[in-house]
Amino acid sequence: MTRPGARAALNESLRRLSEELDGIESIAFDLDGTLYDTRDFERPALNAVAQWLRMKSGKPLRNLATELCNRRERNRHRAGLFDELLLEHQLPLDWGAECLRRFHGHSARELADAASLKDYLLSLRAAGRRLAMVSNGPEALQTRKIDCLGLVGIFDVCIYCVPEFPERQKPSPWAWSQLTGWRGAGPATYVGDDPVDEQFARAGNAGFVPFRFRSPTYAD
Repeated sequence: MTRPGARAALNESLRRLSEELDGIESIAFDLDGTLYDTRDFERPALNAVAQWLRMKSGKPLRNLATELCNRRERNRHRAGLFDELLLEHQLPLDWGAECLRRFHGHSARELADAASLKDYLLSLRAAGRRLAMVSNGPEALQTRKIDCLGLVGIFDVCIYCVPEFPERQKPSPWAWSQLTGWRGAGPATYVGDDPVDEQFARAGNAGFVPFRFRSPTYAD
């Protein structure tokens, strides 16, 4: 259900974003939290993990899904999310790796119907802007999100800063070295929703525009 107040807030944030990016030819975007509302992926993915834990443990674990979502939404960069709650619910710690595998392996099919920046990105493409996407995260998962959101083909280049190479992950400037040809000699701007994104922009001597996508299906 779309909430009128939330829709108005989204429209206003898009208007401000458009003003900030006016005249900028090379624009790179973060993915999670910027091109779509992360809750549209993470809530169903974490619910699926909680359901697996209920089945494996034989325990009701009634509040586990809510606890997982709340902790994740308070701090997406917090390590040990599953480990902490496994301990609290007296479940084996060695289940944590399978929890993470299932979270990263979630289909992301919910994103096919999720609100996103797709229409705005298409308008930028139509105006001749150069677009890139830079994201931390497993490449298979992030490409699946891009596919489900209907964003395939919109970006000139997508750079995935995978956890197997932590030295490449934002805010490291590694991704900027991969964007040299795309960027050219002119200025570039990075759009993201997190302090790490601002640090990444500075590391690449790029401008930074803060933007967090909040889906109008949520009250906030």
